[in-house]
Amino acid sequence: MPLLIPELVAVDAIAAGVQWSLHQDVWSEPDRTLLDSIDRLGLLRPPIVRPRPEGCELICGARRLAALHTLGHRSPIACGLVKSDISPADLLLLVAKDQLQSGPLSPVEAARFIALCTAWCAEPDPHVLGRLTSTTSTAQRKRLLSLLQLEEPVRHSVHLGRISERTGVDLARMSKSERLFVHELFTNLSLNKNKQRRFLELMQIIVVAEKCTIERFMTEHFAHLCGSGVDNAPQQTNALLKRLYEVSHPGSHAAREKFFSRVAEKKLPGTCRVSPQPSFETDKVTLEVEFKDFNAFSTAWEQIKKSL
Repeated sequence: MPLLIPELVAVDAIAAGVQWSLHQDVWSEPDRTLLDSIDRLGLLRPPIVRPRPEGCELICGARRLAALHTLGHRSPIACGLVKSDISPADLLLLVAKDQLQSGPLSPVEAARFIALCTAWCAEPDPHVLGRLTSTTSTAQRKRLLSLLQLEEPVRHSVHLGRISERTGVDLARMSKSERLFVHELFTNLSLNKNKQRRFLELMQIIVVAEKCTIERFMTEHFAHLCGSGVDNAPQQTNALLKRLYEVSHPGSHAAREKFFSRVAEKKLPGTCRVSPQPSFETDKVTLEVEFKDFNAFSTAWEQIKKSL
Protein backbone atom coordinates (compact mmCIF):
# COMPACT_ATOMS: atom_id res chain seq x y z
CA MET A 1 0.00 0.00 0.00
CA PRO A 2 1.43 3.45 -0.88
CA LEU A 3 2.56 5.64 1.98
CA LEU A 4 0.72 8.68 0.56
CA ILE A 5 -2.87 8.89 -0.69
CA PRO A 6 -4.11 12.04 -2.51
CA GLU A 7 -6.92 13.69 -0.54
CA LEU A 8 -8.75 17.04 -0.63
CA VAL A 9 -8.57 18.72 2.76
CA ALA A 10 -9.98 22.05 3.89
CA VAL A 11 -7.20 24.53 4.76
CA ASP A 12 -8.84 25.41 8.09
CA ALA A 13 -9.00 21.70 8.99
CA ILE A 14 -5.20 21.36 8.95
CA ALA A 15 -3.66 21.90 12.38
CA ALA A 16 -0.19 23.40 12.05
CA GLY A 17 2.47 21.54 14.00
CA VAL A 18 6.24 21.42 14.24
CA GLN A 19 6.85 17.98 15.71
CA TRP A 20 8.05 16.52 12.41
CA SER A 21 9.23 19.72 10.75
CA LEU A 22 12.85 20.10 9.66
CA HIS A 23 12.32 23.88 9.86
CA GLN A 24 11.45 24.07 13.54
CA ASP A 25 14.90 25.47 14.39
CA VAL A 26 14.85 28.36 11.90
CA TRP A 27 12.56 31.13 10.75
CA SER A 28 10.28 29.71 8.09
CA GLU A 29 7.87 32.46 7.13
CA PRO A 30 6.76 32.33 3.47
CA ASP A 31 8.73 34.71 1.27
CA ARG A 32 7.47 36.80 -1.61
CA THR A 33 8.64 34.25 -4.19
CA LEU A 34 6.57 31.47 -2.63
CA LEU A 35 3.54 33.72 -2.23
CA ASP A 36 3.71 34.84 -5.87
CA SER A 37 4.16 31.27 -7.09
CA ILE A 38 1.14 29.94 -5.21
CA ASP A 39 -0.93 32.99 -6.18
CA ARG A 40 -0.18 32.53 -9.91
CA LEU A 41 0.25 28.76 -10.29
CA GLY A 42 -1.48 27.26 -7.30
CA LEU A 43 -0.01 24.74 -4.87
CA LEU A 44 2.42 22.61 -6.88
CA ARG A 45 3.66 20.48 -3.95
CA PRO A 46 0.87 19.17 -1.74
CA PRO A 47 1.53 19.29 2.01
CA ILE A 48 1.73 15.98 3.85
CA VAL A 49 -0.87 15.47 6.58
CA ARG A 50 -1.98 12.74 8.97
CA PRO A 51 -5.64 12.19 9.97
CA ARG A 52 -6.75 13.15 13.45
CA PRO A 53 -10.11 12.72 15.22
CA GLU A 54 -10.86 16.29 14.13
CA GLY A 55 -9.26 17.38 10.89
CA CYS A 56 -5.63 16.64 10.04
CA GLU A 57 -2.19 17.14 11.57
CA LEU A 58 0.38 18.87 9.35
CA ILE A 59 3.50 16.74 8.91
CA CYS A 60 5.41 18.95 6.50
CA GLY A 61 4.53 22.01 4.43
CA ALA A 62 4.34 24.70 7.13
CA ARG A 63 5.53 27.49 4.80
CA ARG A 64 3.08 26.42 2.10
CA LEU A 65 0.20 26.37 4.59
CA ALA A 66 1.21 29.77 5.99
CA ALA A 67 1.32 31.16 2.45
CA LEU A 68 -2.22 29.91 1.81
CA HIS A 69 -3.45 31.62 4.96
CA THR A 70 -1.65 34.84 3.98
CA LEU A 71 -3.30 34.76 0.56
CA GLY A 72 -6.70 34.16 2.14
CA HIS A 73 -7.11 30.74 0.48
CA ARG A 74 -9.89 28.75 2.16
CA SER A 75 -10.91 26.19 -0.47
CA PRO A 76 -9.94 22.54 0.01
CA ILE A 77 -6.45 21.72 -1.23
CA ALA A 78 -4.81 18.52 -2.43
CA CYS A 79 -2.73 16.90 0.30
CA GLY A 80 -0.73 13.72 0.69
CA LEU A 81 -2.57 11.79 3.41
CA VAL A 82 -0.65 9.18 5.40
CA LYS A 83 -2.07 6.35 7.46
CA SER A 84 -2.73 7.20 11.09
CA ASP A 85 -0.59 4.23 12.15
CA ILE A 86 2.36 4.90 9.84
CA SER A 87 5.70 4.02 11.42
CA PRO A 88 7.99 6.89 12.51
CA ALA A 89 10.71 5.60 10.17
CA ASP A 90 8.41 5.77 7.13
CA LEU A 91 7.06 9.15 8.22
CA LEU A 92 10.56 10.60 8.52
CA LEU A 93 11.47 9.24 5.11
CA LEU A 94 8.47 11.06 3.61
CA VAL A 95 9.46 14.27 5.41
CA ALA A 96 13.01 14.08 4.10
CA LYS A 97 11.95 13.28 0.53
CA ASP A 98 9.50 16.19 0.56
CA GLN A 99 12.20 18.58 1.75
CA LEU A 100 14.72 17.32 -0.81
CA GLN A 101 12.38 18.52 -3.56
CA SER A 102 13.41 22.03 -2.53
CA GLY A 103 17.11 21.11 -2.64
CA PRO A 104 19.70 19.52 -0.33
CA LEU A 105 19.10 19.78 3.40
CA SER A 106 20.86 22.65 5.10
CA PRO A 107 23.20 21.70 7.99
CA VAL A 108 20.49 22.74 10.49
CA GLU A 109 17.78 20.75 8.68
CA ALA A 110 20.12 17.75 8.53
CA ALA A 111 20.78 18.10 12.26
CA ARG A 112 17.03 18.16 13.00
CA PHE A 113 16.50 15.09 10.80
CA ILE A 114 19.20 13.24 12.74
CA ALA A 115 17.61 14.33 16.03
CA LEU A 116 14.18 13.09 14.91
CA CYS A 117 15.60 9.77 13.74
CA THR A 118 17.44 9.34 17.03
CA ALA A 119 14.30 10.13 19.03
CA TRP A 120 11.82 8.02 17.06
CA CYS A 121 13.78 5.14 15.58
CA ALA A 122 15.33 2.46 17.77
CA GLU A 123 18.06 1.93 15.18
CA PRO A 124 18.14 4.70 12.55
CA ASP A 125 19.17 3.39 9.15
CA PRO A 126 22.76 4.65 8.64
CA HIS A 127 22.37 4.46 4.85
CA VAL A 128 19.31 6.72 4.91
CA LEU A 129 21.06 9.11 7.30
CA GLY A 130 24.14 9.15 5.11
CA ARG A 131 22.18 9.78 1.91
CA LEU A 132 20.04 12.57 3.34
CA THR A 133 22.51 14.28 5.70
CA SER A 134 25.86 13.61 3.95
CA THR A 135 27.25 12.02 7.10
CA THR A 136 29.00 8.67 7.27
CA SER A 137 29.80 8.27 10.96
CA THR A 138 28.34 8.75 14.42
CA ALA A 139 30.98 11.40 15.15
CA GLN A 140 29.88 13.47 12.14
CA ARG A 141 26.25 13.23 13.22
CA LYS A 142 27.13 14.38 16.75
CA ARG A 143 28.92 17.39 15.26
CA LEU A 144 25.81 18.29 13.28
CA LEU A 145 23.57 17.86 16.33
CA SER A 146 25.62 20.51 18.14
CA LEU A 147 24.17 23.08 15.70
CA LEU A 148 20.80 22.72 17.40
CA GLN A 149 22.35 24.22 20.55
CA LEU A 150 22.92 27.52 18.77
CA GLU A 151 20.63 30.47 19.38
CA GLU A 152 18.00 31.13 16.72
CA PRO A 153 19.80 33.99 14.90
CA VAL A 154 23.00 31.93 14.71
CA ARG A 155 21.16 28.80 13.57
CA HIS A 156 19.42 30.85 10.91
CA SER A 157 22.75 32.15 9.58
CA VAL A 158 24.04 28.57 9.32
CA HIS A 159 20.78 27.47 7.68
CA LEU A 160 21.06 30.19 5.02
CA GLY A 161 24.74 29.45 4.39
CA ARG A 162 26.00 32.76 5.75
CA ILE A 163 28.03 30.75 8.25
CA SER A 164 29.55 27.41 7.29
CA GLU A 165 28.72 24.17 9.06
CA ARG A 166 32.28 23.94 10.38
CA THR A 167 32.19 27.47 11.79
CA GLY A 168 28.77 26.79 13.30
CA VAL A 169 30.18 23.76 15.12
CA ASP A 170 33.05 25.90 16.43
CA LEU A 171 30.59 28.52 17.65
CA ALA A 172 28.61 25.82 19.47
CA ARG A 173 31.70 25.13 21.60
CA MET A 174 31.78 28.74 22.85
CA SER A 175 29.84 30.25 25.71
CA LYS A 176 26.53 31.86 24.78
CA SER A 177 27.76 35.45 25.25
CA GLU A 178 30.94 34.79 23.27
CA ARG A 179 29.02 33.10 20.49
CA LEU A 180 26.48 35.89 20.15
CA PHE A 181 29.27 38.48 20.16
CA VAL A 182 31.14 36.71 17.36
CA HIS A 183 27.96 36.23 15.32
CA GLU A 184 27.12 39.93 15.61
CA LEU A 185 30.69 40.81 14.60
CA PHE A 186 30.48 38.56 11.53
CA THR A 187 27.17 40.19 10.61
CA ASN A 188 28.32 43.78 11.10
CA LEU A 189 31.52 43.26 9.11
CA SER A 190 29.81 41.10 6.45
CA LEU A 191 32.60 38.55 6.73
CA ASN A 192 32.47 35.78 4.14
CA LYS A 193 33.06 32.17 5.15
CA ASN A 194 36.80 32.21 4.41
CA LYS A 195 37.36 35.34 6.46
CA GLN A 196 35.24 33.93 9.29
CA ARG A 197 37.53 30.88 9.39
CA ARG A 198 40.62 33.05 9.27
CA PHE A 199 39.34 35.25 12.08
CA LEU A 200 38.60 32.28 14.35
CA GLU A 201 41.92 30.58 13.60
CA LEU A 202 43.89 33.71 14.50
CA MET A 203 41.75 34.51 17.53
CA GLN A 204 42.18 30.98 18.88
CA ILE A 205 45.93 31.58 19.06
CA ILE A 206 45.51 35.03 20.59
CA VAL A 207 43.00 34.16 23.33
CA VAL A 208 45.19 31.28 24.52
CA ALA A 209 48.27 33.50 24.64
CA GLU A 210 46.47 36.49 26.16
CA LYS A 211 44.29 34.37 28.51
CA CYS A 212 41.20 36.33 27.54
CA THR A 213 37.99 35.97 25.54
CA ILE A 214 37.40 37.07 21.96
CA GLU A 215 34.92 39.67 23.18
CA ARG A 216 37.38 41.15 25.66
CA PHE A 217 40.25 41.31 23.17
CA MET A 218 38.12 42.86 20.44
CA THR A 219 36.45 45.45 22.67
CA GLU A 220 39.80 46.47 24.13
CA HIS A 221 41.71 46.71 20.84
CA PHE A 222 39.07 47.12 18.11
CA ALA A 223 36.11 48.76 19.82
CA HIS A 224 35.27 50.72 16.65
CA LEU A 225 34.48 47.43 14.87
CA CYS A 226 32.27 45.98 17.60
CA GLY A 227 29.15 48.01 16.89
CA SER A 228 26.76 48.31 13.99
CA GLY A 229 27.21 50.61 11.02
CA VAL A 230 30.94 50.03 10.46
CA ASP A 231 32.26 52.31 7.69
CA ASN A 232 34.28 50.74 4.85
CA ALA A 233 33.75 47.24 6.24
CA PRO A 234 35.87 45.44 3.58
CA GLN A 235 38.89 47.68 4.21
CA GLN A 236 38.38 47.51 7.96
CA THR A 237 38.15 43.72 7.78
CA ASN A 238 41.38 43.36 5.81
CA ALA A 239 43.16 45.65 8.26
CA LEU A 240 41.74 43.67 11.18
CA LEU A 241 42.90 40.30 9.84
CA LYS A 242 46.33 41.73 9.05
CA ARG A 243 46.66 43.07 12.59
CA LEU A 244 45.42 39.80 14.12
CA TYR A 245 48.08 37.93 12.14
CA GLU A 246 50.75 40.29 13.46
CA VAL A 247 49.61 39.70 17.04
CA SER A 248 49.21 35.93 16.71
CA HIS A 249 52.40 35.34 14.67
CA PRO A 250 54.89 37.99 15.83
CA GLY A 251 57.92 36.01 14.59
CA SER A 252 56.47 35.39 11.14
CA HIS A 253 55.32 38.98 10.88
CA ALA A 254 58.80 40.33 11.62
CA ALA A 255 60.33 37.89 9.14
CA ARG A 256 57.79 38.90 6.50
CA GLU A 257 58.50 42.60 6.95
CA LYS A 258 62.25 42.01 6.71
CA PHE A 259 61.84 39.81 3.63
CA PHE A 260 59.80 42.31 1.64
CA SER A 261 62.16 45.09 2.67
CA ARG A 262 65.11 43.11 1.27
CA VAL A 263 63.17 42.35 -1.94
CA ALA A 264 62.36 46.04 -2.39
CA GLU A 265 66.08 46.87 -2.18
CA LYS A 266 66.69 44.70 -5.29
CA LYS A 267 64.42 46.94 -7.38
CA LEU A 268 63.13 44.05 -9.46
CA PRO A 269 61.24 44.78 -12.68
CA GLY A 270 57.49 44.21 -12.79
CA THR A 271 57.98 40.92 -14.64
CA CYS A 272 59.76 39.35 -11.64
CA ARG A 273 58.30 38.14 -8.35
CA VAL A 274 60.08 36.63 -5.36
CA SER A 275 58.15 34.46 -2.89
CA PRO A 276 59.27 33.13 0.52
CA GLN A 277 58.57 29.69 1.95
CA PRO A 278 55.22 29.32 3.77
CA SER A 279 55.49 30.78 7.28
CA PHE A 280 59.20 31.32 6.55
CA GLU A 281 59.96 27.74 7.55
CA THR A 282 63.31 27.92 5.69
CA ASP A 283 65.34 30.66 3.99
CA LYS A 284 64.52 29.32 0.52
CA VAL A 285 62.97 31.76 -1.93
CA THR A 286 61.27 31.27 -5.29
CA LEU A 287 61.90 33.59 -8.23
CA GLU A 288 59.13 33.83 -10.84
CA VAL A 289 60.02 35.56 -14.13
CA GLU A 290 57.47 36.41 -16.81
CA PHE A 291 58.46 36.31 -20.52
CA LYS A 292 56.44 37.71 -23.40
CA ASP A 293 56.62 34.40 -25.31
CA PHE A 294 58.41 31.06 -25.42
CA ASN A 295 61.13 32.29 -27.76
CA ALA A 296 62.07 35.02 -25.28
CA PHE A 297 62.23 32.40 -22.56
CA SER A 298 64.40 30.08 -24.69
CA THR A 299 66.88 32.87 -25.38
CA ALA A 300 67.10 33.87 -21.71
CA TRP A 301 67.28 30.28 -20.52
CA GLU A 302 70.69 29.72 -22.11
CA GLN A 303 72.07 32.42 -19.83
CA ILE A 304 70.04 31.49 -16.73
CA LYS A 305 71.03 27.82 -16.67
CA LYS A 306 74.72 28.77 -16.46
CA SER A 307 74.13 30.28 -13.03
CA LEU A 308 72.13 27.36 -11.63
